[in-house]
Amino acid sequence: MLDSSQLRDDANRLSVEILRTDVDLALTFTSIVQNRVDREAVGQSVRHARKAYDFVLRKRTEVPISNADATELDKKLAILRKRLEDLGEKF
Repeated sequence: MLDSSQLRDDANRLSVEILRTDVDLALTFTSIVQNRVDREAVGQSVRHARKAYDFVLRKRTEVPISNADATELDKKLAILRKRLEDLGEKF
């Protein structure tokens, strides 16, 4: 049986993985829109990417995260923000 420390570590690792997955998915959404002409589909992809960006940014400070993971996540967030700005999002 796992002790509470191990469970907490596992939960933290999973939380970091969720943040990584969300930012990667948002980056995918912003990549997809570059090849689309359907304005509705573009708008929907941008909304999904922005929602993921906001979620990761908000949760980023709530999850214990290593320096290496934080650096990686922050780099991806910066790329995502730039892409969203290029797509017309205001921050």
